[in-house]
Amino acid sequence: MRAVDGLEEADDEPISAAIEALFADTEWVGALVQDWVAEAQEDPFFVPPFRPASGGFHESALLLELPVCTISLCVIDPGRLSARKQEGAGKGSIFFPGNRSWLKFIETGGLQMSFWEAPDCNDDDDAIETSPCVRTDIRGIDPGELISIDTATQSYLFDRAERSALFLHGELRVGGAVLAREYDAASGKRVGQSSGTEIWSRVQMMVSFLGLSGEREAAATFERIIDDAPFHLRWHVMREWVTLDPRSAMPRLTEMARNDAHHEVRWAARQTLALLRRHQCFEERPACHSS
Repeated sequence: MRAVDGLEEADDEPISAAIEALFADTEWVGALVQDWVAEAQEDPFFVPPFRPASGGFHESALLLELPVCTISLCVIDPGRLSARKQEGAGKGSIFFPGNRSWLKFIETGGLQMSFWEAPDCNDDDDAIETSPCVRTDIRGIDPGELISIDTATQSYLFDRAERSALFLHGELRVGGAVLAREYDAASGKRVGQSSGTEIWSRVQMMVSFLGLSGEREAAATFERIIDDAPFHLRWHVMREWVTLDPRSAMPRLTEMARNDAHHEVRWAARQTLALLRRHQCFEERPACHSS
C-alpha cells in the first residue's frame, strides 16, 4: 500500500513493479493465513478481513482493493474444474479483459494451463474483425512460477489440475485496453466485446440515462464526450443523441459520417443519416425514435 500510495493512472509502471515486488517472496501469505487461523481458534465469531469471491471452479479472498490495483489469494478446486470442463464438452470462451495481470503460484497441484493470443485493437485498426484468437502454448505450471500477462492481447485457461492449486492474483486497474473481448475457443472467432475500463463503462451508462431523461440540453455534453471517447462509445453517444434530438445531432452526425477514424462508426453514421433524411427527422422538432 505504501508503494502505490499517491500513484495514478499514468503511473502504471511503478504500480506494476510494486505488485511484482510483493509477489517475489510469498512467505507473508503463510504468516497471514496462520494469523487468521489463530484468531478463529480463539474467537468462533472471527471474520477474516477480506472479501470472499467465488467462481465456477475457484474460491478467492480479495486481500487488497485499491483504485489502481487489486491483490487476491485464490484456490482452484480440481474436482470443480474437471466438472466444468466436462459440462462444457470442449466448448468455451477465451476472455481478454484488457488489463495487466500477474499470477504467482504457491502450490500448483499438477496444474496445466493453455495460453492464447488475439490481435491488438485501436481506433483505426480493423484487425479485431479479421484476425482470430489462437492458442500459443499449453504446459504444466511450476511452484513459485510468476506469470505476467497483458490481457489486451494475451489470455489463459486453466485446463486441469490433479490437486488444489493456490496462487496470488494481482491486477492493474489503470491503463487498460479500450475494449474487453470474448472469443469462441473452438473457432477463434470474436463473439462479444464491451468497454474495457470502468470509466468508459460509467460514461456509457450515464449517457444512456441522459437519453432516457429526455433532457434536450444534454447536446453540449454529448458533443464533448464524442471529442474524447473511444470509437465504440462515440457511436453509443451519437445514437442516444439522435434518438433524443435529431435536429441538434445532425451537424455532428454528418461530420462523423465523413471523417470518423473508425470504419464501423462511419458506416453506422451514414446509414443513420440516410434514415433521418428519408424520414425528414432533421426538419421536425419531435424526436424520431428508430432502432
